[in-house]
Amino acid sequence: MDLSVSAQAWVNLFFLWLGFGTVVGMTAQVCLPSGEPKGFFGILVIGVTASCFGPLAVSLFLKQEQFNPISPVGFFVSVLAALVFLLLYRFTLTLLKKHSS
Repeated sequence: MDLSVSAQAWVNLFFLWLGFGTVVGMTAQVCLPSGEPKGFFGILVIGVTASCFGPLAVSLFLKQEQFNPISPVGFFVSVLAALVFLLLYRFTLTLLKKHSS
């Protein structure tokens, strides 16, 4: 299947973020093992979400217009954001379990 140059660039960008988010999610799971969220999809959602919000927060906080989120600094910030998301997820589950019993 032949894609236009711009479509091919978007597909490459999609797979780049998918891979980066997966690595971020797996790293956060290793740093904070809990078993939650389970499976590849849970790791992917946490990782991609953190890969978007972590560098965005840093770029807004530092007021930098040029910040490459797919860099060593972006990776570190993304993993920190993923750890925060995992802790919030764990806290929310604990509250829901206490509230339901």
